[in-house]
Amino acid sequence: MRHLIIIIALLLTIPTQAQEYIQLWGNHPDDFRKKAVRLYPMPAGEKQSNKAIIFCPGGSYCYLAKENEGFSPARMFNSEGYDSFVLLYRRGMRGNRYPSQIQDLQMAIHYIKTHYPKYDTIGVCGFSAGGHLSGTSAIYFNKDFNNIFNGNMPPNYFRPDFSIMIYPVITMQEGYVHCKSRRNLLGQYYTEQAKDSMSLERHIHNQMPPMFIINCTDDPIVDYHNALIFNDSLNASTVRHYYKLYSVGGHGFGIKPERIKSNDQSAAFWYKDFFKFINEASQ
Repeated sequence: MRHLIIIIALLLTIPTQAQEYIQLWGNHPDDFRKKAVRLYPMPAGEKQSNKAIIFCPGGSYCYLAKENEGFSPARMFNSEGYDSFVLLYRRGMRGNRYPSQIQDLQMAIHYIKTHYPKYDTIGVCGFSAGGHLSGTSAIYFNKDFNNIFNGNMPPNYFRPDFSIMIYPVITMQEGYVHCKSRRNLLGQYYTEQAKDSMSLERHIHNQMPPMFIINCTDDPIVDYHNALIFNDSLNASTVRHYYKLYSVGGHGFGIKPERIKSNDQSAAFWYKDFFKFINEASQ
């Protein structure tokens, strides 16, 4: 009986939104691993929204923190009038290397634009390795990774309207690199070109969308200098951006203050600053 109660309790914790999803690559993808790519729509409610956001959970490009960094922040953004989408992209755990992840994100943007033309705003939010993916989409948006348009892509088609990067992986260079993320993204035998192109701090340009970045100095997983060097590059550009370095918070808290083992849990409320920032950026 005790085991039955535990099973029922676990079932009740599964997000109801996770029961319906879109297979981005259809039922017969050219690569069987694409079958695992899912996009979960989470509408804001009865009120019609013209704003959408795609959440990319973190997990070292190995696994995905689906609830904490996907469904949970998606529900919170719903309450602020955003239609949310949670993307379960391919990971290195299944042998998926770059550019599989950005291919999945661009396909998600394409799907949303094609099937939901009501949106005049589509942003991306990522956590940890998902933050790196969000940054990749903000930098390389004029490259059609899936060749959907056969060389005739409309300008800025894949450009997100904003990019949120929460305790993000940034660099692939020695010193501050998160080795597990690099290994899962680029593989064991990566080239110097791949290592350089995925070191996002080296590829800032002025056409990027507004960028919102936060992390914490006590982060035990991803060295906080990742976001610092990224912010330094943004400061040398004209890109509208916001960066805040919290003293405490660690890693992996998403939007949940209870996951921060400190009396100062302010880092978990980063979204309040984001809404202020994006409202000012849109004026």
